[in-house]
Amino acid sequence: MSKIAASFLIACLIAGCASEAPPAGHAVVRSAPPRNHVSAITNYFDATIRGVDPNREIVIGTPQRGACPMGGSTGGYVGWVVPVEYKTRTKDSSVVTITNYFFWFSDEVIRGVTRRMEVCP
Repeated sequence: MSKIAASFLIACLIAGCASEAPPAGHAVVRSAPPRNHVSAITNYFDATIRGVDPNREIVIGTPQRGACPMGGSTGGYVGWVVPVEYKTRTKDSSVVTITNYFFWFSDEVIRGVTRRMEVCP
C-alpha cells in the first residue's frame, strides 16, 4: 500500500471515530400533523396584510415532515411545514405576483413563517 493510500485510510478512520452518535435517551419525537392548518394560515394572512385583497389567491399545500427542532432550546421534537403560494393579481388580471411562504407548525400552533423551506424559524 502506498503512503498516500495509507494516510488517506488513517484520515478516514479518524474522521469516522470523531463523528458523534446521538446521545441515548434523546429520541426525536414528531408532533401530530396540524388538522386546522388551512384556517390558521388564512387567518394569519387576514391579520398581517392590511385589507383583504379581493384579487388574492392562497394555495395551501399539505403538511410535510419538517426537520427543524420545535422544542425550544432542548429541541425535543420536530414539527411540520406547510408550503403556501400567495398570489395577487392586478385589477385587470394582467400581472400575477406569486410569493412563496413556509409555515412551521407544532401541533396546531404556527411556530414560524419563512420564505425558504431550508431555513428553520
